[in-house]
Amino acid sequence: MITLNEAEAVDAGLSSVKERNESRVFQALDSLTGIAEDFFSENEEADAERVILSISDIAQAATQESMEFVTINSVIALGKLAKIAAKKGYGSALNRATIAAGKLGITAASNSLEAGSKVASTTLMEIWNLSSPEKKDREEMVAFSLLLKDIGSAAASQGMEEALLNSATCLGEIGKKEASESLEIETINTLILLEEIGGIAAEKYFDEALSSIALSIEDTGKLSLKKGLCEAALQSQWALETLKVKAEENSLTNSPIVMEMALDSFKLTGVTETDEIIQRLQEIKELQKKVYSSL
Repeated sequence: MITLNEAEAVDAGLSSVKERNESRVFQALDSLTGIAEDFFSENEEADAERVILSISDIAQAATQESMEFVTINSVIALGKLAKIAAKKGYGSALNRATIAAGKLGITAASNSLEAGSKVASTTLMEIWNLSSPEKKDREEMVAFSLLLKDIGSAAASQGMEEALLNSATCLGEIGKKEASESLEIETINTLILLEEIGGIAAEKYFDEALSSIALSIEDTGKLSLKKGLCEAALQSQWALETLKVKAEENSLTNSPIVMEMALDSFKLTGVTETDEIIQRLQEIKELQKKVYSSL
């Protein structure tokens, strides 16, 4: 395959999407990925970021045209570039590649591209695992959770339960890792998002997905209790209680039972919302808005 220079690759990629010339789009993306790798090897982070944006633009256009193989290839390429950026210590480029992969997953889910959305969720989780939670800043962790939640929400809107389940499982893993590291604000943020995505699952009658989400909330809550994160444990209990009501309202079969059993793990009866807890939740909501504005 002929390697294109950067300008040729960008032009070829965008024009080939319009022509639905998949092989030509692949050629453009492969060329751009190689160019970004070269920039990383030359310690030219800003140039690598520019190329990542070009890859994202072409991939977004292709995804909107339902070119799912291009979507999958692009997500994998972005994941590869994120790993290189992480190894080189280039936080800005890593963030750029991460957001690009996440947004591509959201677009894939919105266009009913189930495989593409699943690969995006899995890739986000692989990027997350490149470094331990204590090496990430708070906004970075919130961004991962928001992107996974939005992929799941978009998948649910298209009736794709497996894709929703995949993103929710990744979100649950992040919650457990945060709780295990005693990161209470981050844990509560993820629990809030699990509750939101669980509410969507209930509305869509996704009984299996909602049951899995309930188990993730339970596991995160148990770890929170073990680590003395009382507010996070309380958030777990409240999330399960809220989702149990929604599951029963939608006459789901298994998830209400799963949540009833999960609630047995918590003995925080009689605890009510205090001004301090309400303020904490408001702060987290504001943090989410701030991170959304940067995505």
